[in-house]
Amino acid sequence: MVSREKRNYSFLLILLTTIVGLIIFLYLSFVIIFKNNNKSEYKNPIVAQRVIRGAIYDSNRRIMAIEIPTYSVALLLNQTKNIEQSATLIAPILNIEPDSIISQAALRNTYYLVKNKLSNKEKSELELLIKEEKLSGVLIEKNYSRFYPQHYHSSQIIGFTNSENRGLEGLEQKYESVLNPYPKLNEKLTYGNNIILTVDLDLQYLLDAAAVEIDRQHKSEAVVGLIMGAQDGQILASTSFPWYDLNLYQNSNSSERQNQAISSTFEPGSVFKIFSLAAEMEANQADFETPFYCDGNYQYTTKNGSEVIINCVSNHGYVDPKKMLALSCNGAVAHWALQTEDQAFYEVLNEFGFGQRWDAQIDGSTRGLFSDYSNWSQRSKATISFGQEIGVTALHLVTAATAFATKGDVMQPYIIKAIEDYEGNVIEQTEIKIAHKNVISKEVANTVIEGMILATESGGTAIHSKVDGVKVAAKTGTAQVANPSGSGYQQNSYLASTLAMVPADDPKYIIYMGALNPSGSTIWGSNITAPAIGSIIEDMVRQGKIFSTKSPKVQL
Repeated sequence: MVSREKRNYSFLLILLTTIVGLIIFLYLSFVIIFKNNNKSEYKNPIVAQRVIRGAIYDSNRRIMAIEIPTYSVALLLNQTKNIEQSATLIAPILNIEPDSIISQAALRNTYYLVKNKLSNKEKSELELLIKEEKLSGVLIEKNYSRFYPQHYHSSQIIGFTNSENRGLEGLEQKYESVLNPYPKLNEKLTYGNNIILTVDLDLQYLLDAAAVEIDRQHKSEAVVGLIMGAQDGQILASTSFPWYDLNLYQNSNSSERQNQAISSTFEPGSVFKIFSLAAEMEANQADFETPFYCDGNYQYTTKNGSEVIINCVSNHGYVDPKKMLALSCNGAVAHWALQTEDQAFYEVLNEFGFGQRWDAQIDGSTRGLFSDYSNWSQRSKATISFGQEIGVTALHLVTAATAFATKGDVMQPYIIKAIEDYEGNVIEQTEIKIAHKNVISKEVANTVIEGMILATESGGTAIHSKVDGVKVAAKTGTAQVANPSGSGYQQNSYLASTLAMVPADDPKYIIYMGALNPSGSTIWGSNITAPAIGSIIEDMVRQGKIFSTKSPKVQL
């Protein structure tokens, strides 16, 4: 047996070894921690104190949204000796009733923001008052907020930020992480990226002015408009009237903030004939060699024996494809549709983009309404041909029209030209893309454009879009407004519209305007939106966007 002395010795040896090992471990740990704490990479990192939100510019780098310093006045209630006295003194400067300040302050414990975004005059007068009266607890705070120098121009596209400078609607919300990234490490300030739009404010002003004039003359419920680059799909201008001031978004309602140019679905009416004719010609099944005779009423019998009558505004006489567009003959376009197989007619219109949601880098766009041909009734094809029983947006129409300008290809619409860092380095650039290739032939595209040019000549429905010295191609429309239930039409409710391409011999711009429920002396697109587009084109000539063969007259 091991003696007690030996067992005690062994125990002491183990204990001593453990203590020595622990001391060595603690020493080494201390050395490691000390060394690591002296290495810069193990120090607490510096986090940016503030993120400067990126700006939004138009295509010519004119500011549409920018962050600016602003000032607010608040009451620190624990430090305010006399709330009633302070409220009485500051209220006249802020144009607020003293009782309102007192009652609101009573609802809070420590802090009350009295007014945000002080004017320079308000700030100066408050600073002087605080100094002279020695007001304790009245605090002027420096903040940073969004400013929109264009006010209502492109308001539904841009959107706005809240009091904390976070995007709530439009591009401000969709590109929140681009404009307002997380604070970065090891820098005092983090800069958000800037967004360069395809929007041209020169054209935006013209479109907005035209919308206001339509509203003034014809008292429309709403006006929508789009201008698109005919060869590239760039959204150059977009309007949805009534609009709102982005700097006063609190005073707006949801209807004013809705971007109806991309989200409101409607039956397009006769404007749609340019696309249905193109589908009929591309399918190459209808008889276009035999002129169609229009006596004002076109009647046909369905397969189940029902008689259908399609009315025209007047007796058009003998009509070929170009004259059909010039005079907007319902009977002719319906007749050729009935000679075309359902599937062939549908497939071309589908390739134009009808029934699909366009991702134009803006939230809110809709697919519209375009049923598969398998669900059509025996009168669907005829009514679709002149713009009924189909729902589209303004974006659908101008995007589809790029096929005529490019002689066959539908371009992908977009509104973000580029994203750059604060130093101007390009981070991302949108490439021009073909969305649907070879939708129609060059011959079909030319025929449609020639018919639209004829519509601007004497006797044509789009004569008021004509501009001296500029070749204009245009198509008008006047559509009944469908009931929200989807059955029948609202009484005395119309959409007046016009779509134009200029210059017609080599289109650079596609312009669309639609006026909902005009209540003036006329309901016709030929009298409401066609003149508006003519006015826009005249001003585009003055801006140098379009070349005219005739010099503008100089007003003395």
